[in-house]
Amino acid sequence: MRLPRLLISLVLCLWALCLWAADIVVVYPVDAVAPGERAYAKALAGHVRRWYGECGVETDLVADTAFRGGDGHRVAVLVDCYTPTPALLTQIRRGMDAGTRFVVCYSGSDALARLFGLRAVGYRANGPRRAMDFLSNRPKGAPARITQTSANRFEVKPAKSGAAAPLAWWIDDAGRRAGVAWWRTPAGHCWMTHILTGDGDEDGKRRLLLAIAAEQIPGVWTAAANRVLDDAAKELPALRTRVRALPAGSPRRIAAQRALALVEAQQDAARDALRRGGEAAYQAARDLRALMARAYAQTFIAPAGETVGVWDHFALGLWPGDWDRTARELAAAGVTDVYVNVAGAAFALYPSRTLPRKGTDDLLSEALAACHRHGLRLHAWILCFSCERAASPEAVADFRRRGWTLQDAAGKDLGWLDPTHPAVRARLLAAVKEIATRYDVDGIHLDFIRFPGLPQSLGPRTKTRFEAACGKAPNWPDCVSRPGGARRADFLRWRAGQIEAAVRDVRAWLRAEKPAVTLSAAVYGKYPACVDSVGQDWLGWLHRGLLDAALPMNYTEDAAKLREWLTTQTADRALARRVVSGVGVTAAESTLTPFETLRQIDAAAKAGCRGFALFDLDETLRTEILPLLKARKTP
Repeated sequence: MRLPRLLISLVLCLWALCLWAADIVVVYPVDAVAPGERAYAKALAGHVRRWYGECGVETDLVADTAFRGGDGHRVAVLVDCYTPTPALLTQIRRGMDAGTRFVVCYSGSDALARLFGLRAVGYRANGPRRAMDFLSNRPKGAPARITQTSANRFEVKPAKSGAAAPLAWWIDDAGRRAGVAWWRTPAGHCWMTHILTGDGDEDGKRRLLLAIAAEQIPGVWTAAANRVLDDAAKELPALRTRVRALPAGSPRRIAAQRALALVEAQQDAARDALRRGGEAAYQAARDLRALMARAYAQTFIAPAGETVGVWDHFALGLWPGDWDRTARELAAAGVTDVYVNVAGAAFALYPSRTLPRKGTDDLLSEALAACHRHGLRLHAWILCFSCERAASPEAVADFRRRGWTLQDAAGKDLGWLDPTHPAVRARLLAAVKEIATRYDVDGIHLDFIRFPGLPQSLGPRTKTRFEAACGKAPNWPDCVSRPGGARRADFLRWRAGQIEAAVRDVRAWLRAEKPAVTLSAAVYGKYPACVDSVGQDWLGWLHRGLLDAALPMNYTEDAAKLREWLTTQTADRALARRVVSGVGVTAAESTLTPFETLRQIDAAAKAGCRGFALFDLDETLRTEILPLLKARKTP
């Protein structure tokens, strides 16, 4: 019976390669966005291409400057089309005339909107959206809901009655509809009012893109299912080996054997579904992968007393308004520590007298009460010097008026506070004092405790302070920025010292006033390169007792690179017990499968780390990773 199945698999793979070599194109912007947005937009295109690729669907990746309409592509995804050029509009029109199905994301162009029977209304930034609810006119196999946090959008409306219909609505924190997320034209073109990010619910986004493609390209679901089954078959021998390696007769081995039996039964069911084809085959294959991941997790034994951390970037938990439910689910999965982003240089999500308040809720109080109720430690996560997520443009403008912002060599103000400015460091300390005094937090967690980079550290105000401390720096900035520059070594040492001074001030105050509150920091994983690149000597901070824990952001999909980083980070075995390895499940730099996530967690344990922390608390983490943590913790 094996030979026919293998032949079917081979034929489907060959057919898929031939069919889709040029059927889908992912277009990333070069001329359609500002130069500073190009790298991010190309990363968005990479997510879309990866989602298709993980299902065996080949895509072309082209810049908007190279896109040619009518060249045979049956689906074109424009990941960010902010301001398309006239030349691009011409190519899109040609593609539409040739029958290409378009997916357009995030455009304020009325000229582009008119091509699709829409008209641009304008930019909107009135509060975050947490999900997209899809309507009954969605493509077959598309999910009913996709979770995604989007704080802004470009609103469009039909140019005339019947020109387009809502395909999905944005859902806000209160569960209410908050504007149209997707429009769909009678010809099947789809228009998203924001972008498809890689920050969670990747399975939902993958399904949506597959469903859109399946309307144009027959056999997409079958080939996608076949790819998932092939990947599962490659993992199965290793899973069987790991199960056999568990102690004979142990509860864990018995549980793992039961889980393996379920996997093998689902494999047969998925193969049967594959013969029938359609989206049901893909679902059966995905169910197989989920069962395999849980069985795989049961073959890992969690070290006693390990730190199991989760970062929450938006301080809302998994269900905005219901932190208790989030804390309960995290505790059930074996999570011990939650790093909740409640403050930054330009915002506070609690009633602060030091930082600009954002919103009216006290999210720190809500999260803290829920976490303590369920036995979780809460660390107040602070974005120290970055002005990201500012409460208002006026807050950043005030920083500029005060002379607190970093400048580049030309004297241009940047969206980052200057760590060399004594008032900036004093303000950070004041924020720490405020949080640790008013709230019973278990820890303070410093992030962006660094410079953004060397070129962003060369402004005239920084030069003045460096010269006051270390003497003249002629031929600035070349003398400090170029390798071999006459003052480079002095500058890099002084610059790293400014960051360490901020850490040292916080450490000293906590030790004197709040000794039970721990101090940790999210840091760059590539050490010691980060000392010179961003002024972050975090292993030195551990050695000098300035941190209770360092969380290197080891965000990579490369297993060899991770091992290299961990080897350096844990070379001092005493310090290794204060290293909590950051795992980028859905980070900008890495997106990990459940299997990759488990292997990275295991690598950290084998290296001697205290534990691990997962980025980020989102739908992918809830549905794909938390069940694995629970299976890993208990047989």
